[in-house]
Amino acid sequence: MGLDTVELVMDIEEAFDISIPDERASRMMTVGDVYEFILERTTDATLSSNRCITAGAFYELRRHCRSIGFPILDFRPRSKIDSVVPLIGRRFYWDVLASRMDVRFPSLARPSWLTLLICTLAAGVAFSVFGLYAKPNVAIGIAYSVILGVAIMAILVLLTKPFAIYPPSTCSTVRDLVTNIVAINYHTLAKRYSTRSPTDIWNALQLIVAEQLGVDRSKVVPTARFVQDLGAD
Repeated sequence: MGLDTVELVMDIEEAFDISIPDERASRMMTVGDVYEFILERTTDATLSSNRCITAGAFYELRRHCRSIGFPILDFRPRSKIDSVVPLIGRRFYWDVLASRMDVRFPSLARPSWLTLLICTLAAGVAFSVFGLYAKPNVAIGIAYSVILGVAIMAILVLLTKPFAIYPPSTCSTVRDLVTNIVAINYHTLAKRYSTRSPTDIWNALQLIVAEQLGVDRSKVVPTARFVQDLGAD
């Protein structure tokens, strides 16, 4: 089981509040295998299948947006995040909404140019340190360059955190945001709304797999194999 698969299993376990035994995980070759396992482990006779978790999360999000003064007339599933949540103060509003809904929100991202700059600066420091220490001892040069490169990366990430104000690429509309919220908080929301929807479970799993493996969501189908089709290591 590669690291991609390990992290994917951990994300799924957290989202659905289940435990996947290692021997069972090793036999899950397709997304459909995982989906069937989740359905099996989340069966609960006390939960109704007549309600939609996504719809419940949407209305709850809209209610909280109203409470902090966002224009509700513009708040529709197809509305762009940029037109609903102001860019100025977005980190604050993002945290407020997550707190009021008592769920985890998808992390806001830095602009791509800033991310590239951070990586370039960290790499530049690493190469400089390697060149300085590699002549007397290559092993020391590698060790120092890795340590300082990682340290510089961590410092720059921390310093540029206020610039992380953009929604992730999979979260450009309100519909996308709600889908993300359901995906990473499925168990919490299922209990809150007293419902269990196989469709919501599939949508949540599909998004988690796409995010973790860095593939287009359309490629995450029941028959997709993690290694051969989705590139998991």
